[in-house]
Amino acid sequence: MHAFGKYLSWIYAFTAVVCIRFAFGTFKALNSAGQVHLSRYAAPFACMLALFACVFTTAWWTVFKSKSSARMWCLVASSQYLFVALIPCLVTHRLHSINSTLSAIAVMGCVAFGKRQKVKLAANIDQVRSIPGDFTNRYVNRFAMGVTFGLSLGSYLWWQGWLRTVHISGLDSLLVRSVVTLVVLLAITSIHETGHAIVGKICGMKVRAFFIGPFQWCIRDAKWGFEFKPKSLFFADGITALIPGEGELRPGQYLSMMAAGSLVNVLSGCLALYFAFHSGIALSPPILGVIALFGAWSLGVAAANLLPFRTPQGYSDGAIVLQLLAGGAFAAYHLSVARIGSSLVSALRPRDYDIGSIRAAARGIANGRQALLMWLYAFSHSIDAGKTKEADDVLANAELVCLQSAGKIPAELHTSFIFGNAFIRRDPVATRFWWNRMQATNPTRFNADYWRAESALHWIEGNLEEANHAWEKSYALVKQLPQAGAYDFSRDCCTLLKRELDLASVA
Repeated sequence: MHAFGKYLSWIYAFTAVVCIRFAFGTFKALNSAGQVHLSRYAAPFACMLALFACVFTTAWWTVFKSKSSARMWCLVASSQYLFVALIPCLVTHRLHSINSTLSAIAVMGCVAFGKRQKVKLAANIDQVRSIPGDFTNRYVNRFAMGVTFGLSLGSYLWWQGWLRTVHISGLDSLLVRSVVTLVVLLAITSIHETGHAIVGKICGMKVRAFFIGPFQWCIRDAKWGFEFKPKSLFFADGITALIPGEGELRPGQYLSMMAAGSLVNVLSGCLALYFAFHSGIALSPPILGVIALFGAWSLGVAAANLLPFRTPQGYSDGAIVLQLLAGGAFAAYHLSVARIGSSLVSALRPRDYDIGSIRAAARGIANGRQALLMWLYAFSHSIDAGKTKEADDVLANAELVCLQSAGKIPAELHTSFIFGNAFIRRDPVATRFWWNRMQATNPTRFNADYWRAESALHWIEGNLEEANHAWEKSYALVKQLPQAGAYDFSRDCCTLLKRELDLASVA
C-alpha cells in the first residue's frame, strides 16, 4: 500500500480544495445583499465543509511528510467520505441512493491505512538520496510534486468551469466524471509512451517493455508476456524500455527519444483543445467535454514531465534530458545501460562492453542503484574476459555500493554477488550472506540466474547433490534462450560452474 496510500493522499488534497471552494462560495452568498432567503442550515453546512477541508488537508500533509499520525488522520478522512456518501440514503431512506464513488474512496482509505502492521505511508521524498550531478534535490522533488498536483487540479477546475460556460451536460455525475478521468489519464499515458516508442523505433531501437497503468507488456527471458495489475489502475503510470538493435546509439538519438513523450503530449493536447473549441466539429457535447479535459491535462502532464525531479522509481523525462545535455557520469550511465541492453538482441557480449564509460559512470555517480548497476556490468565484463583478479576488485565495489544503498535492491541483482563470492572468492560465508539477503527480498522470478546462484551456494557449501539439481534447472532454462550475447554469456557461466561441480564430484 506504499504507493496506493500516496495517491490517496492527493485525492484528499483535491477534496480539500473542493470543500474550501464550496465553503467560500456559501459564506460569500450569506454575506451578499438579497440572500436572506438562504436556509438557516447554510452557515452550519459551510462550517462543516471548512472542517472537512482541514481534516483532508491534514491527512494529505501527514502522509506527504510521513508523520506517525498519518494513519489516524487518513482514517478520519475516509470516514468523512463515508458520511457524505450516506447522506442521500439518510434523507431519502433508500439504500440505492448511497453515493457509490465516495463509498469506494472510503473503503480504499480504510484498506490502505486500516492495518497498522502492514501499512507503509507514502514515500518520504527525503529518503531519495540526492546524487551530485543528477540535477535534482529534495526541494525540487517536492516542488515538482506540488506543481504536478497544481497543474492537474487547475486543469480540472478550468474544465468544470468550461463545461458550465458552454452548457455541456451529461458529465455531471460524479461516477461518470471519475470514469472519464481514469480513461483520459490512461489515454494521455498511452500517447506519451507511444511517442517514446515511435521515435525510438525510428532511431533503430527495439521495445522491450511497455507499461500503461495496469496493462504491462514486457520481455522476460526472451519471451513477451502480459500482466494485468489492478493496483496500478488508479496510478496511470507508464514505462517504455527501448534498446539499440546493434549496440550503436548516438546521444542525440537517445535525447530525441526521451523528449518525444512530452512533445507528443503537447501536440495532442493542442489538437484536442482545437477540436473542443472549434464549433464546426460535429461531435456530441459530452464527447467534446471529454476531449477538452484530455487537451488540458495533456499540456499539464507535458509540463510536469519536463521538470527535473526524482522519485523512488527513477528520474523524470526532464531530468534525463538535462543529464544527457550536460554529459558526464549520468549521460554515460543512460547511454551505457541502453547499449548494454542490445546484448539481449545482438552478438554483443559483456567482454565487448565499453568498460571505460561504465567505470566512469560508476565512479561519477558513486552511490545508489545506478552505480550498483554499473559495477555489476563491470563484473560481468571481467568474468567474460577471464580477468579473475579484476572481477574480485569490481565485486568488492559493487558490494560496498549495495550495502550503503538506502533503497530496496531487487532480488535479481543479488544473484551476481552469490555467484561471484562462490566462483571467484570461494567464500562460503559471504555466499550464504548474500543468499540470505536475496531471500529477504522475497524473490518471485525463479529464472536461470536464480537457479545458478542456488547451485553455486550448494557447491561452495559442499552439498553436491543439491548443487547439481539446481544446476540442471538453470541449464534447462538457459539453453532455451535464443542466440544473443547476453544469453551466450549465461550459458558460459553455467558451463564454468558445471566444470567445478564435476571436479568436486571426482575429488
